[in-house]
Amino acid sequence: MTGELPAQQRRALERLVERGTLTAQQSEAVQAELAAETGPQRAGGLWEVLGYAGGALVLGGAGLLLGMSWEELSRAVRAGLLAAATILLVAVGLFIANGPRGVHGLAVEAPSRRSRIVSVLFALASGTAAMTVGSGIEDAAGVDVSLVATLAGTAVAASATAALPSLPLLLATGAFAYGLALSITDGWTGGQLPQMVLLILLGLVWAALSVGGVLDLPSRDRAGRVRRETGLGIAAATALSGAQWTIGDDQAISYGTTFVLAVACFAAYLRLRSAVLLVFGVVGMTLAVPEAVYHWTDGALGGPLIVLLVGAVLLAVGGFGLRLRNRVGSGPD
Repeated sequence: MTGELPAQQRRALERLVERGTLTAQQSEAVQAELAAETGPQRAGGLWEVLGYAGGALVLGGAGLLLGMSWEELSRAVRAGLLAAATILLVAVGLFIANGPRGVHGLAVEAPSRRSRIVSVLFALASGTAAMTVGSGIEDAAGVDVSLVATLAGTAVAASATAALPSLPLLLATGAFAYGLALSITDGWTGGQLPQMVLLILLGLVWAALSVGGVLDLPSRDRAGRVRRETGLGIAAATALSGAQWTIGDDQAISYGTTFVLAVACFAAYLRLRSAVLLVFGVVGMTLAVPEAVYHWTDGALGGPLIVLLVGAVLLAVGGFGLRLRNRVGSGPD
């Protein structure tokens, strides 16, 4: 197939298959012929690249303008410029999607150029929204600017993800949620332990959303599985980084928790057969074992020996991971 059919044509063929007018094989043959007639979609690819470039330039231009004239601009002007950039990104995304209903249509269809570019524009808008709020309340008495700004970015990214589940928006939501967790626990008593606990809980929430099928919806096709894999990756990365967050306070808690999470990733892989869990299980073991040995020996091992130990652990755990993968099979994912 050399071209990509418009969404309307794909839906029309799907309706014909549902009515029994065409078989699935006949529908695929018609799609192939129509796509061949449309020729290579070079123009569509060009518009997609231009859309990405435009969104990046809007974000970069706003940051450059504020960076060059930050001291001269008032708080209201700073927030206004960033708010205008946010509105522009959202408006262009809605225009490309043909309005809010069009966004819903993109969510239930197979991934396309339009859905990808709309997702990227909305993800960028979550960043400018956070910057807008942060600039608007900067230096306000009694207000945690970081907390409020990350909360605004998380809200925008999560809302956009709910409307159009996609890889860029999932990553944006994961990043803002991570920052929000750190902002919430900033200044709490107990050292870095509260941050570790909250990040691990956040990772568990991501895992529950992924395993529960929330990220698969509204489609359970390959794109839905990719979103589930992305959610599991965010879950594992968030939890493992949370365990490592306490490395300066209590090494035993840090590498012990990392080891437990790595084992949990391996166990979850046996059930879910998700390659990303296998990868993060290997990463967790590779971090935990050398840290434990270094702590137990009071740092007696030199740098070269630590590097050698990391390599040995990586080889051993990598070999274990490959044996585990061969044992259970690659699975449907």
